[in-house]
Amino acid sequence: MSRDQQSFVSSERSPVWSPLQVGAYADYLALLSATNPVVVVEDILARDGELLLTQASLLDQKSIVRLKNKMLARPLADSIRIEKTITAGDLLQHLLDTIRSTEYFQSLAERKHPLSSLEPVCAMLSDLPLVQQFLTVMAAQMNDLYHRTLCVSLWSLYIAQEMRLPAHDSGEIFLAALTHDVGMLHLNPQILHKADELTADDWQHVQSHVDISTKILRDIPGVSPAIVTAVMEHHERCDGTGYPFAKVESELSIPGQILAVADAIVGIYFNRFKAQGRRWREVIPVLEMNRAAYLYRSCDIVTTMILRSELPLPNLVSGSGVPEFAERMLQQNLHLQNWFTQLRECLTSVGYTHGDRKLHALQNVVLHIATTFKGSLLFKEDLRESLESMASEEADSISKVVADASLVQQEMAFHLQRLSRMMQMYISSGEGKDPKITQRLQDGFTKISGYIGSSTNTPQS
Repeated sequence: MSRDQQSFVSSERSPVWSPLQVGAYADYLALLSATNPVVVVEDILARDGELLLTQASLLDQKSIVRLKNKMLARPLADSIRIEKTITAGDLLQHLLDTIRSTEYFQSLAERKHPLSSLEPVCAMLSDLPLVQQFLTVMAAQMNDLYHRTLCVSLWSLYIAQEMRLPAHDSGEIFLAALTHDVGMLHLNPQILHKADELTADDWQHVQSHVDISTKILRDIPGVSPAIVTAVMEHHERCDGTGYPFAKVESELSIPGQILAVADAIVGIYFNRFKAQGRRWREVIPVLEMNRAAYLYRSCDIVTTMILRSELPLPNLVSGSGVPEFAERMLQQNLHLQNWFTQLRECLTSVGYTHGDRKLHALQNVVLHIATTFKGSLLFKEDLRESLESMASEEADSISKVVADASLVQQEMAFHLQRLSRMMQMYISSGEGKDPKITQRLQDGFTKISGYIGSSTNTPQS
């Protein structure tokens, strides 16, 4: 899942979750039970010894009322059995269906990654009945999340194989990918499906899925510490801007970094490209813009894999629409430059000797964006000249360079929006060490606030 927009939220303020509390997961089980019976396999007791449900009871919407507002003696997942769970064979079939229905994965399977390589990693599921239970509930009640999880699992396995990691390590990375979002099953559905913009507290709640997933996996027999660590780190970033612990590259595990980049590219594709009918090939410029956040080797491998698939980059626009497209790109370039200049001036003017780790993290993001801006093709003179030429006279279609540049623009806008939000949250948190610096940032943010939510749309087809 990709919720990095607010990754600066303090982990210390994350909601506390216990596997003994009854919440959204019980509701999902009750809904599932209507078509796939969920049966109590041992008496369910409250922590104070009260008998809540007896063995052989059906866990349905009526029976879970007795569990509400109770702390259980044992986790609910340990006390129930779903009549039909996702087996290793089912998982293999679901992965094969995903590959065959996705042009990119199908191309990879044909060229480099045979379908037979999935059989041994899927077989590992047979020894993990609780994971089978969680995947069954996810597939039935959060099917979009389940499909994304399958994609993240394929990406993670393929990246690990491209790195030539031992089969055992590749299998563990696959299992980490398969389970990295089980914590989402315990979050408030009203927040997950909220139509309005999420508040800081909402983002904290969403981000808590990492902690929940980690706690769940620690208690499952057969799940290794390496898998737990990878799941715990799947929203960490090499540049220290991730969560929950804001680790940097030297503190992160290889499996965690592989899972992080796999989860990110799936999020980029599903959240921003798929609805527009765009292809995996178009992830490359976005990934290039995020090299500071991810393991460089992983980024190189992903780029190579996508290019190896030989999927073409479709035209974004052609014919009479080209001049307008080019003109909007020129306007957006100027908009992004002005926005970044304001952000950089605001965050660097306070100096670097303040000793505030969170403010240093914001300043690091500015430096990374500056490096990316300088190295990108977005503001190169030949691109500007090409755009000006296309804006002044009709062309048949835009070039590949311009098409890539339009994707880079979207990513630039995303990063500036993200940094502006992070800055806003830092100021409003009241956790700044120096009130004078906080006030200077507040004054600077007043100039920047007009950009948030009003960025000129990058041209799209």
